[in-house]
Amino acid sequence: MIVSELVSVLSELETGDFQSRWETAKQIPDFGEPAIEFLVDLLHNKSDDPELQWFVARVLGEFNHADAVIALAQLMQNAEEDDVAEIAAQMLAQIGPQSVDALAALLESSPSRLRVVSALAQMQDPIIVPILLKVVADTDVSVRVMAVETLSRFHDVRVISALLQGLSDLNGKVRQVAIAGISYRAPLFQMHDHDPVALIVPCLNDFDVQVCQTAALALGRLGTKEAVEALSITAGAETVPLPLKLTIVQALGQIGNDQSVQMLQKLWPHPRSSLQVVDDEDQTLAAVIVKALALNRQVDRSTEALIYCLHHQPVSDPALQKTLASALGQSGQPQAIPELIQLLGIPDMGVRLHAIAALKQISPELAYTQLQALADNDTVDQNVRDGVAIALQEW
Repeated sequence: MIVSELVSVLSELETGDFQSRWETAKQIPDFGEPAIEFLVDLLHNKSDDPELQWFVARVLGEFNHADAVIALAQLMQNAEEDDVAEIAAQMLAQIGPQSVDALAALLESSPSRLRVVSALAQMQDPIIVPILLKVVADTDVSVRVMAVETLSRFHDVRVISALLQGLSDLNGKVRQVAIAGISYRAPLFQMHDHDPVALIVPCLNDFDVQVCQTAALALGRLGTKEAVEALSITAGAETVPLPLKLTIVQALGQIGNDQSVQMLQKLWPHPRSSLQVVDDEDQTLAAVIVKALALNRQVDRSTEALIYCLHHQPVSDPALQKTLASALGQSGQPQAIPELIQLLGIPDMGVRLHAIAALKQISPELAYTQLQALADNDTVDQNVRDGVAIALQEW
């Protein structure tokens, strides 16, 4: 009786439309392991129906059984449709360690090694480490990238050699995942007499800018004194490209200590001449530095740096002034109130409104008191008095 019911359900799976197959597939695991043989037969007999193969693969992934593993491994290797091969790989990963032997065998012979590595990469079991170590020097760049990236997830001494090998790989993407992996596994490297900062710093001078940027972010993640110094030296070089300099600023902001704030202030672009010639790169760099300072955890020190930036703008630019006003407001520091009041003297209405919002954000009562005191002071610059009057109306 059960067999006849199973045959009926499988017949519906074979002939139904997508929605019908979706609902039918949910019923099959209830029949248990006897369903596996029928499902494997469907795979062999209906190789011209990729949609059916996709559904059968999904169902087989519900069985932790050797026959299901073998069928899925063969399907992953031989499927003509990428979607089918991908679902087979996902189901093998779902089955877990029991599918590792089949995948390892495929890795030795399959031309679709990337699919195999992709299936292994979805597992969290250290059992895959020795298998992936065999392909960190694979001829396929995509295989090397995925293998190194996956190995970096494991706190296992065996991955150290793979990440070190990845640092010197000819492909930039492999070097990137190796750099990131070393930063995430810094304690592991330190336990085995490797200095992660010393390993990553040379990558700041890689000929591939994206590798340099990855190195900068990795050093920001590590956040040591030596990391900050290396980032600052690189950012201060005259030949450093703007994308890398911006990433270094982001990394310094990520570190968020007094030393990094000091370096961010040092990188602030000052006026190039008394003519205040607008430089797009300076404006871009300035905006990113302000953002990094605004996110800094050292609020007192970063507020001082933001005030310094306000007084040394590379050019009088409303967009930058609005950014500075917002950052000072986020700081919540009363010491920024006089600086924001001075920004009210900028004729640009957008700047004034940003300054007003920042003042309210810091301390509405304290700011209002200071504004009232300035409203009737004839010694105050007229532009500031005009801005103060607008601010009081907005309160």
